Amino acid sequence: MAFMVKDGFHLYYEDTGGNAPTLLFLHGAGGNHLSWWQQVPVFAEEYRCVTVDQRGFGQSPDVSGGPGPTALATDAIALLDHLGIVRAALVAQSMGGWAAVGAAVRAPERFWAIVMANTVGNLTNPKIAALRQKLAAASPPRPAVLWHGALGATFRKTQPVRTFLYAELAGLNAPRPADFSEQLSRLTTPVEQFAATRVPTMFLTSDEDGLIWPELSKKVHEHVPGSRFERVDAAGHSTYFERPDVFNREVGAFLKEHRP
Repeated sequence: MAFMVKDGFHLYYEDTGGNAPTLLFLHGAGGNHLSWWQQVPVFAEEYRCVTVDQRGFGQSPDVSGGPGPTALATDAIALLDHLGIVRAALVAQSMGGWAAVGAAVRAPERFWAIVMANTVGNLTNPKIAALRQKLAAASPPRPAVLWHGALGATFRKTQPVRTFLYAELAGLNAPRPADFSEQLSRLTTPVEQFAATRVPTMFLTSDEDGLIWPELSKKVHEHVPGSRFERVDAAGHSTYFERPDVFNREVGAFLKEHRP
């Protein structure tokens, strides 16, 4: 077990090690470092893979009165410093997108690529905000249990065993603070600021994602010049978990194109 200790806070991580280019995986709010069990064995053949329980998840409970999601980005940079990693690629899903965006705008020189999987990291401008509002108004209310909305209807119907596994992994997290989602929603970044980093970025979405709608991902992609957009069918908000074959293939091709 490995922890980075920072101001009394213990951040849990796992590291495959080696001298290959690094991938730092940043999970969503229904996950933890175990979420990437279908990615690490594949990508570790070519990359140093680092997974982490982000602050408040898994084995990384926040300190009393701690900063909560406002520290996601700085935690990611601090972990790279702790491991002596000068540059890395970020593979972020859902909430992990907030950490990825925040880290990139703070230190763009630290990142050689970013994958935004089923997330826009709350990147915004007036046009994006208007579309988000329109999509939210036309969508059914979000489920009370977070992970219920994180899997697509096709997956839940055809994969009951892996659906159970997803729920079990989510259950390893402690209950989130009541205002966690509100705190996260307040952390916005102008899309122009992110685009100015010029870090190669891929937006990957899926047609059954009812949390970060594919139309929203496409709109944000259109405001990040040079970014790549991929839309996967028959998957919901957790493409990496539901369709790992497609996810690993598309992400792998993107990373190979930008590998240092």
